[in-house]
Amino acid sequence: MTAPSVMQVPDSLQARKVVAAIADDAAARGVLSVAGAIASLYSATVEAVHVGEAHAGLAALAQGAGVPLRTVAGRPVEALTHVAAAESVVAMVIGAGGATAGKGPADSAAMALLASLEKPIAVVPPNAPVARAIESMLVPLDGTAASATALQEIVALASDAELDIVVAHVHQEPSLPAFSDHLPHEVRAWSDEFIARYCPSASEVTLELRVGEPHEHLLDILRRSGCDLVALGWSQDLARGRAAVVRRMLAESPVPVLLTPAVGNSALTLTAAAPAADTADPERAQWMSR
Repeated sequence: MTAPSVMQVPDSLQARKVVAAIADDAAARGVLSVAGAIASLYSATVEAVHVGEAHAGLAALAQGAGVPLRTVAGRPVEALTHVAAAESVVAMVIGAGGATAGKGPADSAAMALLASLEKPIAVVPPNAPVARAIESMLVPLDGTAASATALQEIVALASDAELDIVVAHVHQEPSLPAFSDHLPHEVRAWSDEFIARYCPSASEVTLELRVGEPHEHLLDILRRSGCDLVALGWSQDLARGRAAVVRRMLAESPVPVLLTPAVGNSALTLTAAAPAADTADPERAQWMSR
């Protein structure tokens, strides 16, 4: 008698999953909590994954969160990259590793995973609140098509979930738009165009503008806005002198940071002309920072 064949369900038809990569550390509970919150945005389920040997404590923690736990062997970066390669996986959540809040970036394994995985990864700081819902999201945009495209899906999901969305854009002083004498009106018009061009998937947002270096202002905007999540598009380039905003956010953000790889480097700037550095106008800078 021939044994009945077992139909294999294609991975692309399986339920969408957010992978919570947990280890035996203080971040595990926060990773599970954040994974659940992000999964709700994606209409996905959560699967916990531990790289190493079976761990009773982590099994109990996952069970308490109502999440299945899968234990896999291998080196953490390679093993988690393989897990995340499944089409059903829409995002991954990891702990910041050996980071201490406000004192250092994520550890080398976390950074290697961030630089290699071509899917959104949320990094949870050691002091992240547990069981805290995501009600608001900070979206820094640099005015390029690449970063806007990278964040289009998560912004649309956040908008559908009626999250408060705060968009932040930091002008470097030499690139301030050239306005005429009608500053208040023109700044508002420029802001409306910026949102329409770079954040079209959001139905309603608050725009925060600053002048200076992005990595110096975004943490201040985050703390003032009280957002629960930061969503950043980035090039996955960790060479010296690159990814200053990402490094600073991972080192000092009090809330999880969701990093989404940007495809391409094509810049799409607004039509307002950029004045030369020696024509910078303090009044214009003041209005752009209001």
